[in-house]
Amino acid sequence: MKMTTKLAIHGGTPVRTKPFVLGQKHNLAEWRALKPIFARGSIPMTRGPEVMKLREQFAARFGMKYAVTASSGTAVIHTALAAVGVGRGDEVITSPFTDMGSLVGILQLNAVPIFADVDPATMMMTPATVAQKITPRTKAVEVVHLAGLAADTPGILRVCRPKGIAVVEDCAQSYLCTRGTRVAGTMGDIGCWSFNESKHIGAGDGGILLTNHREYARRADLFADKCYDREGGRHDPFFAPMTYRLNALAAAVISEQFKQMDKWAAQRNRLGSRLDRELAGVPGIHPRPVRRGDYATYWFYLFRIDTGRFGISNLKFAEVLNAEGIWCRAPHTMSVLEWSLFKKDTDDRHACSFHCPHYKGARPDYNPARYPGLVTTCSEAIEMLINPHFSLRDVLDMAAGIRKVATYYAQQRKAGTF
Repeated sequence: MKMTTKLAIHGGTPVRTKPFVLGQKHNLAEWRALKPIFARGSIPMTRGPEVMKLREQFAARFGMKYAVTASSGTAVIHTALAAVGVGRGDEVITSPFTDMGSLVGILQLNAVPIFADVDPATMMMTPATVAQKITPRTKAVEVVHLAGLAADTPGILRVCRPKGIAVVEDCAQSYLCTRGTRVAGTMGDIGCWSFNESKHIGAGDGGILLTNHREYARRADLFADKCYDREGGRHDPFFAPMTYRLNALAAAVISEQFKQMDKWAAQRNRLGSRLDRELAGVPGIHPRPVRRGDYATYWFYLFRIDTGRFGISNLKFAEVLNAEGIWCRAPHTMSVLEWSLFKKDTDDRHACSFHCPHYKGARPDYNPARYPGLVTTCSEAIEMLINPHFSLRDVLDMAAGIRKVATYYAQQRKAGTF
């Protein structure tokens, strides 16, 4: 049997020798947007014109009534959960395949994170896995839209609405992606976005939430700003807040980035969709499914490998693909259940979530073995960069590298050489 071209890791010629160009995210228009702030002679501490302009821009673009800014995406999620009433002893259901930013707010509100298993195909929670974890103590579900693909929020809402459970959407990685005609962040009670520099748009850090609920917006504004009434009322805090104000300089930069948001999201969609098509016919390679009518914006490009077909782990597949000049990694560290925070039964002095006298439930089961979808995802997933400055040639090289590695190991496996 004829074997495929020698792998670069074995001394062969790499598919790609030219570095991928990530392009420049910021431009002089953003620098010029800072001039009026300095011309005024001071940088507003809170609710300056740049911050309020940014709120108006986002609310109008997403068709939502209210916007509240904060200092980071993590801060915004913390604020959103506080706004819907999450507190000590409550349970919040979320994904076990995510970033710590999704969990900080739950822990700092002294609520208990409850994890719903993920579907390996999408790497996200499903209505069925969420329904399995609901108890009388469930106060909210935090839906994580992962890497530019929208989760089944309508299905999760059908599970939660009859029980009065709030739904907060974490859209940090998923600007402008849709589930059918509904945009991520506009389906639940509150949608949250991050302005971290790595996100679709960003200015170092920052965050924003959108909601159609006036009371949620009011409480969010108070929670993020010392519980001070900034609309003419008395400074009379009535609950314990945070100080999560968005800096006016960051707001000015983000407002300029906002002008590129749709264009950059569309380019990510074109590149990611093309890569989906290129890989669709490669045996043993499984891109995440994008349903007809949905719109994905590919913050990262995620796919799974058939480890049985190739006879290697996703860690090895990633190592070999990197040698071909195609950056990638196995995102197994995104399993929160492998972190010491959830593996060790410790008394966390920074949050009472796990040893709280107000919590009436049993100790949550954080054993990864109880989450087969998560285990499969972590053992099969591969993550690659997608950047709006990439060219079609870049995407074709990415696909060629994956095909080369997949073909080599499938043939080796079939020949019984390992």
